[in-house]
Amino acid sequence: METNERYSFNSNDLLYKIYTYRKPLLIITSLGFIISLIVSLFITPLYKSNVIVFPAPSTSISQSLITTINSYKKESVFGEVEEVEQILQVLNSDELRSKIIKKYDLWKHYKIDSAKVKYPLDKMLKKFQDRINFKRTEFMAVEIEVYDPDPDTAAMIANDICMLIDTVMNRMEKERAIEAFQIVKYEYDSKVAQLNKLEDSLQFIMQKGVFDFESQSEVLNKAYADAILANNTRGAQELKKQLDTLAKYGSAYISLRDFLYYEKEQLSLLNGRYKEAKVDAEQILTHFYVVNKAFKSDKKAKPKRIIIVTVSTLSTFALAFVLLIFVELLQDLRKKNSVQAIQ
Repeated sequence: METNERYSFNSNDLLYKIYTYRKPLLIITSLGFIISLIVSLFITPLYKSNVIVFPAPSTSISQSLITTINSYKKESVFGEVEEVEQILQVLNSDELRSKIIKKYDLWKHYKIDSAKVKYPLDKMLKKFQDRINFKRTEFMAVEIEVYDPDPDTAAMIANDICMLIDTVMNRMEKERAIEAFQIVKYEYDSKVAQLNKLEDSLQFIMQKGVFDFESQSEVLNKAYADAILANNTRGAQELKKQLDTLAKYGSAYISLRDFLYYEKEQLSLLNGRYKEAKVDAEQILTHFYVVNKAFKSDKKAKPKRIIIVTVSTLSTFALAFVLLIFVELLQDLRKKNSVQAIQ
């Protein structure tokens, strides 16, 4: 007959084990407390500075200043999720990071010797991401956090990163805007030159005596008919010459006049695009609104020594307890094996 014995572990057993191993647990935990306290004292304190910005709507300058002048629709002065994500992408860009690293010589500031350290770029990137953070707030703003041993440097880096948002975004936008402006300017100049040629051609025809084909032909035909009825041969001949001139240049006059009218309408539309493109290429608007600027902090943000010591001490206690239980189980297992071997 076999009997199955089941062991039920309860809190009393746990307390009993802790009491049994109280001396080694106390010694090990005390050592953990002392070591964590000493280590925390050697950790460099960091000061925090932060900037909070709201994104501006992602509309072009021409749309903001020209196109919407007569619009009655009230647009929000703040951007939405798309604009927040755009700013976060710019903040995490290599261009912005490189400008900050170069300006503040972070290689020296973070004590990273590229000649001695393996994978220096990777180490710089990890250090940068550890000290400088960007995140979206619950109110659809963007927060820039900078930690540094020097509170002045932390504030200056945070404010400079904020200003570089416009630098990077304007650089990207201006490259496209300038190219667009050059294209529109070429089309506009070509249209003006074409209109000048058409006006010169029309002026040449008008010098021949064709000023208004429809009204002139009506008046001259009536006068010519009256001259013939009155047997005014000389007058009829003069009128006939004028009618021949109208017949010769009339069709060209009508074509040039109508085409010139159409092209002037096109030039008017193109002129509006030209002005918008010129504004986009030459003017600058900010892409964000600063809610809070960074300032020098007078209280360290990291490390939280109490938390470090508390967590380390509790972890040491738990690890020591598990190891002691494990050692006890091994001893029990060896004894059981020894008994079975003797039997």
